This record gives sequence, C-alpha cells and structure tokens, in this order.
Amino acid sequence: MSILKVVFVIIGTLIGAGFASGQEVYIFFYSYGVKGILGIIISSGIIGFTIYKTLKITKENNIENYKGFLDNFIKKEKLKELINSIINIFILISFYVMIAGFGAYLEQEINLNSFIGSSILAFLCVILFKTNIKGIVKINEILIPILIAVVLVIRNSKYSKYRYQHFEQPYSFTKK
Repeated sequence: MSILKVVFVIIGTLIGAGFASGQEVYIFFYSYGVKGILGIIISSGIIGFTIYKTLKITKENNIENYKGFLDNFIKKEKLKELINSIINIFILISFYVMIAGFGAYLEQEINLNSFIGSSILAFLCVILFKTNIKGIVKINEILIPILIAVVLVIRNSKYSKYRYQHFEQPYSFTKK
C-alpha cells in the first residue's frame, strides 16, 4: 500500500470517527490562549509519533491485524483476551454512536427521521465492511482528497471571513 493511501486512511479514520473535526480541538485549547497552541502542537506530536511507531512495528513484524499486534506485545492469553474484548466493545460502541449521530444530523438538517438516516448509514457500512480493507482504503482514497479540496476552497473563498463566527467559546476550561 502506498504512503498516500495510508495517510488517507489515517485522516479518514480520525475525521470519520469524529475525533478530529477541528471544532473540539479549537474549543478545548482556545481557552488556554498561547499555551493552548502549545497544547495543540504537543497533542499532534503525540498522535503523530504513536501512528508512526504503530506503522513501523507493524511493517517490521509483518503484522496484518490488531490481534497480531497484541500478540507481539502481550504474552499472557487471558490479558490478550481481555484487551481484545475491550477493543471490540469500544469499536462496537463507536460504531453505534457514529450511526446515531448520522441519523440525528440528517434529522436536524433535512428533517429525515433519525431511524431512517441511521439505517441508511448502517446499510452503507455493511456494504463497505463486506469489501474488507480494500474497500475502506478505496473509499478513503476517493473521499479524503475531495474533503481536503473542499476545505481549501472554502478556506480561500469569500466566506472564509465568517469562519470564526460559528466557533463560539461555550465555556472556559480555565475559569470556574
């Protein structure tokens, strides 16, 4: 797999999971001012380092799945089973949150019943899951460059001057 495909999958995973849309990063770190910028840099560095080390270990040991990754570090079977169960529960809960969020978003934006919206995404995910990793790579290969292009176009458009009006600071993490 090419470097670009790996980068697109990582970006797609972070954005798709809702962990890196930017708004939550802005809201949290904004209240710390200049120190917040340092926090963003440190957090980004930690994430980047973790991804780099994970990919390096995976490549060096020819690991093909996360179970193989666990086998590489954890020798006790019971502990491995526990961690595997925790990972599976986390993935399942994250999936349900993503499905529910999509349904709620469609209900808010186009007044589509949230159950129908959630069902649409669940159906699309089932189709994608059947393609295994190749489908996930392909969808990220298509969507992430489009997403990057749209963000850059909007950023450089006449509407960019309004970009901060939607990022109001709802609360302060530093003041009581």
